[in-house]
Amino acid sequence: MDLGLSIILARILQFFHEVLGVEWGWAIILLTVLIKILLFPTSISQFRSMEKMKKIQPLYQKLQEKYKNDPQELQKKTMELYKAHNVNPLGGCLPILIQLPFLVGLFTMLNNPDKYGIDMSNAVFLGMNLLQSGYIPLGIVSGVTTFLQQKMTPTAGADSSQSTMMYIMPFFIGWLTITLKAGVGLYWTASTILGIAQQWVINRFILAKESPKEELSGEKDQEQKGKPKKAKPKESTQQESTQ
Repeated sequence: MDLGLSIILARILQFFHEVLGVEWGWAIILLTVLIKILLFPTSISQFRSMEKMKKIQPLYQKLQEKYKNDPQELQKKTMELYKAHNVNPLGGCLPILIQLPFLVGLFTMLNNPDKYGIDMSNAVFLGMNLLQSGYIPLGIVSGVTTFLQQKMTPTAGADSSQSTMMYIMPFFIGWLTITLKAGVGLYWTASTILGIAQQWVINRFILAKESPKEELSGEKDQEQKGKPKKAKPKESTQQESTQ
């Protein structure tokens, strides 16, 4: 389902190529820059959410240990923890979901550029025909940059499954880049490289200036709930002390 996004992307690429006079490869890179700028606010929100998830991870691990035999109570306490620290567990996924339509739209357009009124018969960039696939060097660059971006991304935990995925994902992305048309692979690789630069800017100039240490009091607050308050000892009256 096109939803007209492929047409919009085609017109933008056409503007870059025909009006600005840049090669098709640079037109795709400029398109990537434009999309990154438009989605920059969601990227800030994403990294804020991921940083919060990372900070509350010790509290979550304690909850896991405490309620390991009671999944229902663990889920309840986890949601209370998220609420106490204003954390949206799905906040890190939103920018990825928003970017998918652009990737699909570009893929659809490059599959049949003539349908969208674009002549890309001479779309060659760095020796690659952007309408063909099978370029191994592009796949290697894509895989390496994906790995670097994952290393920079704050994670809520370092369990074995996440560590395994960190090494599997770059190979999968590299293979996918080789399999798809080079134009799509170029977009993905440029997006990843820009994402690394964008992440450094967000960490260095935005998140670093915000509260560096958030007091993790959520667990203590939860433990206090349900505990009866200790009665204060009655103070002896002055009359008793004088007698």
